[in-house]
Amino acid sequence: MTKSLSDQAETMETVETPVLVVGSGPAGLLLAFQLARYGVRCMLVERNLDTTKWPKMDITNCRSMELFNRLGISEAFREQGVAQHYSSDVLFSTGLSEGGELVAKWSLPSPDVWKERIRQQNDGTMPREPYQRCSQAIFEAWLKKRILAEPLIDTRYGHKFESFKEGKDFVEAEITDVEKNEKYTVRSRFLVGCDGAGSRVRRNLGVELVGGPAPIAMYLVHFKSRDLSRLQKQGQFWHIFFTSGAAIIAQDEVETWTIHIPIPLDVDWKQLDPRQEVYKALGGSLAPFPIEVGEILVCSAWRPAISVAEKYSSPSLKVFLAGDSAHQNIPTGGYGMNTAVGDSFDIGWKLAAIINGWGGDQLLSSYELERKPVAIRNIERSGVHHRVHQTYVEWTMGAGPGVVTANADAGAALRERIRQHVLRNDGENQDHGIELGYRYSNSNIILKEKAQDAESDFDYRNYVPSPVPGARAPHVFLADCKTSIFDIFGPQFTLVDFSIDGTWAASFEKSASRLNIPLKCANLPRESQAKKVWGEATHS
Repeated sequence: MTKSLSDQAETMETVETPVLVVGSGPAGLLLAFQLARYGVRCMLVERNLDTTKWPKMDITNCRSMELFNRLGISEAFREQGVAQHYSSDVLFSTGLSEGGELVAKWSLPSPDVWKERIRQQNDGTMPREPYQRCSQAIFEAWLKKRILAEPLIDTRYGHKFESFKEGKDFVEAEITDVEKNEKYTVRSRFLVGCDGAGSRVRRNLGVELVGGPAPIAMYLVHFKSRDLSRLQKQGQFWHIFFTSGAAIIAQDEVETWTIHIPIPLDVDWKQLDPRQEVYKALGGSLAPFPIEVGEILVCSAWRPAISVAEKYSSPSLKVFLAGDSAHQNIPTGGYGMNTAVGDSFDIGWKLAAIINGWGGDQLLSSYELERKPVAIRNIERSGVHHRVHQTYVEWTMGAGPGVVTANADAGAALRERIRQHVLRNDGENQDHGIELGYRYSNSNIILKEKAQDAESDFDYRNYVPSPVPGARAPHVFLADCKTSIFDIFGPQFTLVDFSIDGTWAASFEKSASRLNIPLKCANLPRESQAKKVWGEATHS
């Protein structure tokens, strides 16, 4: 006799875990890793059998590197990425073919230069960590190995999330083992959808996206080439943006490159010859520029999108969205993955606090209040940076064929106009205020000082240090010139007391102990520079 659907559901294997994480992109991997660090078990399911082959993100910004440092993985991560001595210069060019010209350059220092600058400028305005270039394909493969070694993480690749339903005190998710074609149920206290732009978790939650794709398409070719003399004929680079609208990214400064080429929306990208498209892209506004191409790694077409989820959680606060399932950015500025890192850290410590028994009633509802405004601001800023590139491409196309590369006055004038434009609008990788200076001004768990306008001094370009509630604590090196104030922070909450006897912090320590809240007190009576920086920041 054939079993009814209800009988089949009852006989499915049920696995229990405190937290189910769906999706093993950067958001899911980091969330699972963070939960393990807090002693919380979780299951991580990913429909694909392995990590991504696509070179999505390629810059981990200063704030994300600070968060990686808290997890103890920043130095090991740097070993996976581009070597520390390479700059991240961005070039603007009419093309590499004969007659092509370097129009402008954004000079972005190497991590080594950044580290020295951070040491010299110990005034609270600098990050603890420089940024790091590393392809998402390398990052995910590296972090997966660490995840698999974590006994508190039940990692299941090739397992597809189908749907979920909520009970009074649990969430039940239906999962399919793709290889065996078998379904089973995962019962968890919480579920977090880190499953990307097409998130099944978000769709099951019934949450809509506000926004959508831009009316343009790009053809991506990820390839190997050691033809450095031709590729770098206008200088070493991280990116080259061509006046034609194409761009090339140096992924490892050795042999791995990614090219993005604008194509009409109705073009079947599978019919394109990737090598020929590489040559056309490198030619910019001129004839194709052939190079020696070794292996074509992957090709695809994609559309830039700007969108944010209407809600970040279910009404019951049992199901949450993080990363691309909650927001999508145009890649300019590198805010997409870095916003996801912040999401994972925010929801991660809060879930751990609830599961470990010391989180308050309002804690989980603060997640959306804190992270959604950050995503919206980052999304808008990525659009601003994207418009910088659209503008000079439109000028080039509007001037007519051959004008931007011509020796005549019109060509020289157009190139100078482009040069001035990109030098004047160079915030794409230099807007450190947006990376470090966001504040959780709308949070329901943060006490605000009277008449405090937490965002009044926000500057997209420059980070304004402030230790007011909801802001990132300013970084400063202590008197030994080696130890960062961040290095003395505990794994959860830290109370810094600059008084002589430390009695002020001690009173809080007793209350935290009574409430089982993990608090570390750091008494720094002789740290005059740190006290000065934090004091001035408080009143800035």
